[in-house]
Amino acid sequence: MKKLFLGLAVVSAITLTSCGGKTETKETTEAKEGATATEGAVDYSVDTTTSVVNWKGGKTFDDIKKPEEGHYGDVKLKEGSVKVNNGVLESGKFVADFASFESKDLDGDKDSKGKLEGHLKSADFLDVEKYPTATFEITGVKALEGGDYNTEISGNLDFRGTPKNITFKANVTVGADNVTIKSEEFGINRKDFGITFPGAGGSIIKDEVLLQVDLTAKPSTTEAAK
Repeated sequence: MKKLFLGLAVVSAITLTSCGGKTETKETTEAKEGATATEGAVDYSVDTTTSVVNWKGGKTFDDIKKPEEGHYGDVKLKEGSVKVNNGVLESGKFVADFASFESKDLDGDKDSKGKLEGHLKSADFLDVEKYPTATFEITGVKALEGGDYNTEISGNLDFRGTPKNITFKANVTVGADNVTIKSEEFGINRKDFGITFPGAGGSIIKDEVLLQVDLTAKPSTTEAAK
């Protein structure tokens, strides 16, 4: 999945950032109490060298003759852990590091990439200086049967100091050597988290931001030593 995101052409990114299509913008609710693992649960630490949250965002223009524009990239995970018992994910929490925020579609244009990332990290959007990280803490896990995903995960997304509970689908695999969580691509409304910048120069920033979690966790040092 990660390779798919990184290999997309700009045209594809523009199409996929459209608020239409199959991607669902998730409703947010008030934050809830985090899930508690049962006794005997095994702890896995997030592999920060491979785990990312992929993102996509877009804008339209006052001039309807102009095509929509979009960007995509990823944010690395700084730390985190999950707990599983008898092969079932029970709880977990991970932290995204916005210092690592990148727009991958502009890798071939250093100047444009720097300008875009600088603006997205500013107080207009991520406000990285004030909010250097975002966290997600699992509050509920539900097994799914049939369909493309085997698990429904609910959790508190604390983004820009605003905790909201969201639910998305994912494929969770649990093995002796690792746990992986690969979510569906889902949308959040940026305004739910205090990002209200409307756009500039005739552009209109879309409310929807698309996210996709690609996480791998390995047995913690304590577990590995047992």
